[in-house]
Amino acid sequence: MSLTKQTLQLALMASLLCAPAPAEEHAKMAALASIRADEALAHLEVLASDAMEGRRAGARGGRAAASYLVKQLQEMGWQGGGTEDEFYQPFPGGRRNVLAIWPGSDEQLKNEHVLIGAHYDHVGYGDRRTSFGPIGYIHNGADDNASGVAAVLEFAQAVALHDIRPRRSLIIAFWDAEELGLLGSQHWCNRPTVPIEQVPLSINIDMVGRMREDRLEVSCTRTGVGLRRLASVAADQGLWLDFTWELEDNSDHWNFLKRRVPTLMLHTGLHDDYHRPSDDVGEINTEGVRLVSRYLFDLATTAADADALPAFRWQGMNEGKSLQARRERPLPPLPADAPRPRVGISWRADDAEPGTVFLTRVAADSPAAAAGLELHDRVRMIDGETFADSRQFETLLMQRLAEDAAEIALQIERQGRVERVVIAGIQPAG
Repeated sequence: MSLTKQTLQLALMASLLCAPAPAEEHAKMAALASIRADEALAHLEVLASDAMEGRRAGARGGRAAASYLVKQLQEMGWQGGGTEDEFYQPFPGGRRNVLAIWPGSDEQLKNEHVLIGAHYDHVGYGDRRTSFGPIGYIHNGADDNASGVAAVLEFAQAVALHDIRPRRSLIIAFWDAEELGLLGSQHWCNRPTVPIEQVPLSINIDMVGRMREDRLEVSCTRTGVGLRRLASVAADQGLWLDFTWELEDNSDHWNFLKRRVPTLMLHTGLHDDYHRPSDDVGEINTEGVRLVSRYLFDLATTAADADALPAFRWQGMNEGKSLQARRERPLPPLPADAPRPRVGISWRADDAEPGTVFLTRVAADSPAAAAGLELHDRVRMIDGETFADSRQFETLLMQRLAEDAAEIALQIERQGRVERVVIAGIQPAG
């Protein structure tokens, strides 16, 4: 790859963040290092064991799983966030959400909460409504959703072990009865344990145990103005983010979106073992779970420390993959006899992500192509300057060209990673 770049340590604009002190940064790095695949596997082996009988909501196995989660959170030092026995929020049918709180450190912001949710129930022995068969056998639900729960437990331990104190408070919510119709998160939204107006962001983790080709799907970014920018904190080299516009009512994120809470959903994709007895621990990519948990740590703490969080964007509820394909359709190549462009990029604005443009063409054999720019790269800064919209970006670029700048540095986001790309070899005007 001929890319001239420098991977940035911060994925958000400085104006959105309070820069951490060196001691805080050291604690965060140590916390990230403490997230381990073998520890995630240990949680998976308990939650997805036959002893849990498929963790059906309200059944013996489901209650045993909830008890295990409470024990883990207590030992870590998280505070109870429930309405019964500290950590539980019961609701009809003998079902129980498990809730925990990590108080924020900022006097002004600690009453706001970033909510991290994952459902812990599965379908028990399966039935014709919940299983693709064969029914009557234990459905261990290792990926759905013991994987998501394990990722959240590793995140929770990293926060507690290194006493990470973000400005906003954190809520961990292990939802019950998701498989019966998103009932646990629905109950919480109807009877929230903190005012839902004090939850400016929710993050839902569901089925993150089958990572393939280093891909993590991050959906719902269109539901907040600038939410993709916030979510672009991928630091691990073995991870890339697929910001799909697809949005379905198939997990707990939906209940928060209906209440106009900007929300993100983390997912690694469906597979042939979905809702079958064969969804077992042996099929889990535990290294992938570790990467998801590390990403969750960066995402949640970045959000909890931000000066402000994205406002809800209702249009994102109605945008899908077909619209994404139309909006992101590349422009045709330049004609073969066209003059060589001085830079070689075309772009388009995105009203969900103000202050950025995304590339719709990178001309072949141009300085932009030589620098390694690619279709759909999102430009966020030019020579260290931010811009409000596409027109201002064009103005800044034209100014650099009018000055016969030999190089132009762009800060870009590509698949969740923020990079610096230098466009060199720009010919003088005339």
